[in-house]
Amino acid sequence: MRNLARNWLLPDRWALLALLLGMMAVFGFAPFNFSPATLVAVAGLFWLWGRSQNLAEAFKLGLWFGLGQFGLGVSWVFSSIYFHSDIGLPGSIILVILFVVTLALFPAIAAVTARYFFNAKLPGWGLMTVFPAAWVLLEWVRSLVFGGVPFLLIGTSHLGTWLDGYATVLGVLGVSFSLAITAGVMVWFFQYKQKLTGALIIAFIWPIGGVLQKTQWVEPVGEPIQVALLQGNVPQEIKWRSEQFIPMMRQYIAMTRGNLDADLIVWPETAIPGYFDQVANGPLKQFVQDAQLQGTDILVGAVTRDSSADKYYNSMINLRDLSQEYRKRHLVMFGEYYPFSELIEPLAQAFNFPFSQFSGGDKNQPLLTLAGHKVGVSVCFEMMFGSELARDLPQAQYFVTSSNDAWFAHTLEPAQLLQEAQMRARELGREIARATNTGHTAIIGVDGQIKAQIPAYQPGVLRGEIQPYEGMTPYARWTNWPVLIILFSIFGFILAKRYAYTGKLSNPFNRKK
Repeated sequence: MRNLARNWLLPDRWALLALLLGMMAVFGFAPFNFSPATLVAVAGLFWLWGRSQNLAEAFKLGLWFGLGQFGLGVSWVFSSIYFHSDIGLPGSIILVILFVVTLALFPAIAAVTARYFFNAKLPGWGLMTVFPAAWVLLEWVRSLVFGGVPFLLIGTSHLGTWLDGYATVLGVLGVSFSLAITAGVMVWFFQYKQKLTGALIIAFIWPIGGVLQKTQWVEPVGEPIQVALLQGNVPQEIKWRSEQFIPMMRQYIAMTRGNLDADLIVWPETAIPGYFDQVANGPLKQFVQDAQLQGTDILVGAVTRDSSADKYYNSMINLRDLSQEYRKRHLVMFGEYYPFSELIEPLAQAFNFPFSQFSGGDKNQPLLTLAGHKVGVSVCFEMMFGSELARDLPQAQYFVTSSNDAWFAHTLEPAQLLQEAQMRARELGREIARATNTGHTAIIGVDGQIKAQIPAYQPGVLRGEIQPYEGMTPYARWTNWPVLIILFSIFGFILAKRYAYTGKLSNPFNRKK
């Protein structure tokens, strides 16, 4: 490990190749959507892992792959830090580097795990089970730690291919696993000349995904609902200026009044930039009263608060029935809440540093009833967590999600978050109406494909139909448990065989320099 400490920052030609492969992987995701790039990149990474001589080298290769993947793929985080904070350029660069390096540690740990369990005498077994299992295990871990950072899970890159059929049964991690197995088979195919066996395995995995893709797990119920999704295109730098409040509200109210023939109107996340109780009893009082007399449900984004407990919530409220409120459950660490806030807040007060944070809504909030149907509601970042959204099923017959992507305007993030919503529709078997401030505002079908969309970065209203569904996909019932059972069974089997063979858990097949 001392060699690792000395050399991991000094890339050799293999580390540079891993960096380029990591960058290549990003082109499989939105907005590029060239899925073969991710498959080839993962295959190249597995080939590098297979030729690594020890755990330290494997760690280095995984790390540099991660630096390429996340250095390019989540470069959008720089936009929110630099343009919408007072940290300045040097501080923004440092924070982005720390964020990217933290994410890159997960492929590095996956590499160490893969090499530890790899048996050089059975390379095919390692390439087709151990390497894919190590990769997917760390994707799962990454979706849990630090509040969850499930960016660029490789399965998402294959939305729309036969492999996305596995999403309905095993979720995005199942798609990642099938993709990683395919990548391992490719290495085995070319490096070890196992052409017939490799071709047979791929011919088994992909068609099954195609069959699952066509399997109807859910059924439409009732008539389609007419929705109007508002996109105000309000720049983040003016959104919270008091002098801009009235012009913004006039814009959204005009959009709303022009679409009252819809069954449901949805405003974006925090479209009302203020405390809802204040504006509902102040400048928007007449509009809110009028909305309660309409036959249309109007779901708006605003900040609500519980004054007795001094808590604040990122909420969506139905103006037609103010008792219907959804409070965002899964908050963004450091963006909406701070870990160990009970320690940070006294320090902030002592140094006269502004400190505030949202509170998370109850995990078991009642579903909203919109346009006569039970609906699962989510806000922005929550759309990345299929296992959490599954809690709203089978009662929820469609989903509504809102977002304010102006924080990341003209970067990769808005397209990536839309792609996440597409994967959730595929996993859960529900159509999704997505209203955003700057785009991408869209209606997504149960097949994960976009039914309707309006151009990003301009004001507009998306009018369209959303079809309610009933029933549950297998993934909605089981979430990630089947994939986790498969992963831990692979590692448990290897450890059991190793102990039976040597009486030790260490890997006797790990090559040393």
